[in-house]
Amino acid sequence: MNKVNIRNIAVITAAHQQNLLDFLLEDNRVKFGRLFAINAEKVILSGKRSDLAECLQHAEFCYADGISIILSIRRKYPELANMERIAGADLWLALMNEAARQGVPVFILGSSPVVLADTVEKLKYMGVNVVGQYDGYFSAEYENELIAAIQHSGAKIVSVALGSPKQELFIQRAYMKYPFALYMGVGGTYDVFTGRVKRAPKLWQKYGVEWLYRAITQPRRWKRQLNLIKYAYYYWFNKL
Repeated sequence: MNKVNIRNIAVITAAHQQNLLDFLLEDNRVKFGRLFAINAEKVILSGKRSDLAECLQHAEFCYADGISIILSIRRKYPELANMERIAGADLWLALMNEAARQGVPVFILGSSPVVLADTVEKLKYMGVNVVGQYDGYFSAEYENELIAAIQHSGAKIVSVALGSPKQELFIQRAYMKYPFALYMGVGGTYDVFTGRVKRAPKLWQKYGVEWLYRAITQPRRWKRQLNLIKYAYYYWFNKL
């Protein structure tokens, strides 16, 4: 699948979610690599943190999650005017449904013990073959043991909910030691999946302002949204 350059990050030009899902599971085989959602906040953060920048720039699969990324691609590459945003939470759920259908072994990592337990319970009810799980509260000293557990589980999909940039950096280290899986950073997806956090109404999602809904309903996010101002500067002055 083709890719385009957004601030030195190679973003897959999947026209829509099903297009990307079919690519990742082509011929009923999981493609191995690092799967990261790209949005304005992550682009700006990668400019401040060289470790995150290196991680994103070397990832096999980066997809456009934020509407700002889609607008940037459409502006920079007019031939991709029909490209749509792929919401990470939706892609993850679709991937889990396919994993259930195909019997792909999955390792679920991250979030709190309670949220993790509820997530695993729901996934097993869906028919997902969960071969391992661990919450997000592990020490740096335990990391190598955790990665070994992932490897020994035989998981071919590893879902990582540690928040950004922690999850991307963990995935980078894990992939270097066990590259035979598809690692997906999923942020707060488990909270949405278990009903603890409400997603924006469909209309907000349709018009690409889910970020604004989250900022309104989760005021602590306002500081993070300030990154959009810098991204807007990059956008309007063609620095992407």
